[in-house]
Amino acid sequence: MIIHLHRLPDPALNPNKRLHFYKVAAAKRNAKEEMIARVIEQVKKPYTAFKKAQVTITWVAKDNRRRDVDNLFASMKPYIDGMVAYGVLTDDSADLISYTLKYEKGDENDTIIEICNDNSE
Repeated sequence: MIIHLHRLPDPALNPNKRLHFYKVAAAKRNAKEEMIARVIEQVKKPYTAFKKAQVTITWVAKDNRRRDVDNLFASMKPYIDGMVAYGVLTDDSADLISYTLKYEKGDENDTIIEICNDNSE
């Protein structure tokens, strides 16, 4: 399953931002709702929820700014929570999900989330 956000994560979700908690809460709620909308728009149902998953997140930026992958990843938490809320993932606990993170330069900003079954056992 591949989902495109067609942009980078909301900067309000960056852990280095010093925003009022109402603004952060609103950004988290919006990110969760956006992820659910992207899944509905881009993924054909029916599908089975991933019980154990390998998630690859690729951030594509069209500018040459330096970005900290740790902050980008922290900004993704509400988006991942949206996938759990909608039933794409059964849970996002450490024993059920593993991540691969990538950062690339490209023609357009995008966040690409690829989810595969984790059959590592």
